Amino acid sequence: MKLTIDHVGKTYADGTEALRGIQVTAGTGEIVAILGGSGCGKTTLLRLVAGLDQASNGDIRLDDQAISGTHPAVSAVFQEPRLLPWLSVGDNIGFGGQRLTAPERARRVEALLERIGLAGYGKRWPRDLSGGQQQRVAIARALIGHPGILLLDEPFSALDPFTRATQHGLVLDLWRELRPTILMVTHDVDEAVFLADRIVIMKPRPGRVHEEMAVDPPRPRDRLAPAFDLMKRRVMRAIDRSLTEERPRDGTAQGQFSPWV
Repeated sequence: MKLTIDHVGKTYADGTEALRGIQVTAGTGEIVAILGGSGCGKTTLLRLVAGLDQASNGDIRLDDQAISGTHPAVSAVFQEPRLLPWLSVGDNIGFGGQRLTAPERARRVEALLERIGLAGYGKRWPRDLSGGQQQRVAIARALIGHPGILLLDEPFSALDPFTRATQHGLVLDLWRELRPTILMVTHDVDEAVFLADRIVIMKPRPGRVHEEMAVDPPRPRDRLAPAFDLMKRRVMRAIDRSLTEERPRDGTAQGQFSPWV
């Protein structure tokens, strides 16, 4: 499913302009990462696509059909797993498949438990799982309905580096199998280069698109390869350019990498 964000802006009731003229397209089955400094509206943009908030102007389209509000083809994973503590692990996953028949929902729950490495955990409670396991359950819940669009709002930011790398592999495995279009927000340049086909750099106050770039290294990507490191450097320079334009002219060294990255 193709996602088109066409000249989208967001201004809040107090007059704060969070987004201006955002134009981003994610082709069917493409993974697009959104990077940018604080205040550039990355999460606001995902909330608009998810239908959790309304744009002030512009259009959001799925396969060229304008949408407003939530849409059954769009699913999201947030920074926290947000599992329902009164439901078992299996029922938490099944909660994302309310539109399915009960037998099909049960079949997909078991298949996803197997795919995320938690076979046999369906009757357990969320409190019995580690943080990484809970996030895997959240990913499975988002995918049970086979969404056309999957939104990822920094779902791995609270995980340790080893667990985060494992989750990256899981997401790519499930993406290859189900082929959703993925729009992800991250502060992690390594994560963006490892997962994405394209990276969109935003700049703040208000949030605008500064630059887009294709991720060149072919999959499967090796984090230790020179091409991977070169791509990371290109992204960091682009981020620095986006922030440099916002800095006051107070003698700050130009071209120096921001501590943000």
